[in-house]
Amino acid sequence: MLRSMVTAAMLVVALGAAALPASAQAPAGFRGPVFRVEPETRSEFRRTGFVTGWIYNDGQGVAGLVRLKCQMLDETGKVVSEHVGWAYGNVSPGGRAYFMIPIPPQSPSERKVVVDSWVIQSYGSGTESP
Repeated sequence: MLRSMVTAAMLVVALGAAALPASAQAPAGFRGPVFRVEPETRSEFRRTGFVTGWIYNDGQGVAGLVRLKCQMLDETGKVVSEHVGWAYGNVSPGGRAYFMIPIPPQSPSERKVVVDSWVIQSYGSGTESP
């Protein structure tokens, strides 16, 4: 019985993979997003308890569900804690999106924001019309 269930599951996976359209594959030469993160440093726009800023996509493809990580650094540059936040909306090639990462008030002042993960939403620029 277990063998037949495993065989059936493998068949479902194989048929599901065969059903994917060819357009779901990245075109030849596709680089993907190239991110640049700029945390806001101007004090008049800073929000207490948050690291805020902009993420830019200098590469190809529309990226969505962009998760960022704020790494808190000690005086030697060692990561002592990490906090996660999200960019708001998709980031088209040449575009940007705002982000906010909640942090505890007692966090060290030295920090670094890095992109942790993302999902390709489209291989195009997001501006083409059908």
